[in-house]
Amino acid sequence: MYNRTFIGCLLLLTIFACKNKDKKPADNGTSLRDSIPKTQNLTDTYFFKTLEGTIAGKAVVMNMVKAGNRVDANYYYIEQGQSIFLSRNWEKTTGDSIYLIEITNITSGKSPALSMAIAVDGIKGTWTSGDEKTTYPIDLKESSIQPSVNLIAVGAVDSAQYLKFKKDTPTLKTAVCIIATPDKNQGWLNEKVKNFLGDQKKNSRDLSMQQIVDAQVRQVVDGYEAEVDSSIVGVADDGPHYFLNREYEALGNVLFNQNGYLVLSMYSYAYTGGAHGNYGTRMYCFDVTAQKQLSLQDLLSIDSTTMQRLVEQHYRKQYAVPSSAPLSSRLFVKKLEPNNNFYFSPKGLGFSYSPYEIASYADGEIKVWIPFADLKPYLNAAFAKRMSL
Repeated sequence: MYNRTFIGCLLLLTIFACKNKDKKPADNGTSLRDSIPKTQNLTDTYFFKTLEGTIAGKAVVMNMVKAGNRVDANYYYIEQGQSIFLSRNWEKTTGDSIYLIEITNITSGKSPALSMAIAVDGIKGTWTSGDEKTTYPIDLKESSIQPSVNLIAVGAVDSAQYLKFKKDTPTLKTAVCIIATPDKNQGWLNEKVKNFLGDQKKNSRDLSMQQIVDAQVRQVVDGYEAEVDSSIVGVADDGPHYFLNREYEALGNVLFNQNGYLVLSMYSYAYTGGAHGNYGTRMYCFDVTAQKQLSLQDLLSIDSTTMQRLVEQHYRKQYAVPSSAPLSSRLFVKKLEPNNNFYFSPKGLGFSYSPYEIASYADGEIKVWIPFADLKPYLNAAFAKRMSL
């Protein structure tokens, strides 16, 4: 069962499917796939880029999406191959720089931080250890790796204010940024992404990716006043009304795009009042060559008991849970089963669990990574061959 919290975050993305039943795009003489740019630059407002370079002098590959002042990124050291996920550093403003935190050391609360500046020809910055005692340079340029499919970011950002109160002004912020392909021969992928956004209606085939994203953001902005109106019965006019602020964000990204495979992520965040927002990341794995979405069985031939044992073993190792302690001492569950929210990198397989799915909100997203070396007896031959394992 996939996490209710994550599904709640995706409510934003279903609004368009419910309200845009009859609209048709203007006939501007361009086809659906010609209506998005074929290339993007690092200085564009919206971009997706795979970057290569070094952190601490060690070779890395980073995937980055930028939508206005919002950034989603992940990277891996080529030697190790484990995806390292990055989140926004809420304690620092963005300005002209990007401030991110590694999601690698939740137990201590001292994760490394990255501060980076974007230039036309690349990204430079500084990696700082969790204890702030060690720094290393970051030097990245656009990757020369041949991708499985050419990709770009398609996004929209907007905001709204509620102006009926005399003393304060609740606000709405919303952003949607998805990964799409300008490749006419890979249009099936764009149709898949539309489905992930909650739009499976026939008329969506007549809309470009940009039109769909624009409409989703517009519908949220247009509905903000009515949403507040329905929430203020019995609420005093003199405020404060901070609980009526709203923020909805959905950012797609890439984890892996080689060897005829593609792994996409979709991060969703929703703040609808209360102590904190809800969020989660959904993973989607594809065989680009066969033009299909992958199941775990396409990667592995393994029984559920063995898979569970490996997941639990690596969870304990990564989250410092001794073998003598029951899993329920840290989690909501007594046994940690693999879910269908899996991803893979060049050298391993991961499972992602959203807040409240198996643990408390304070535990954040739990990601369990298993090296392919530990899965070698169970790898399907075709997958292992293509991944050079």
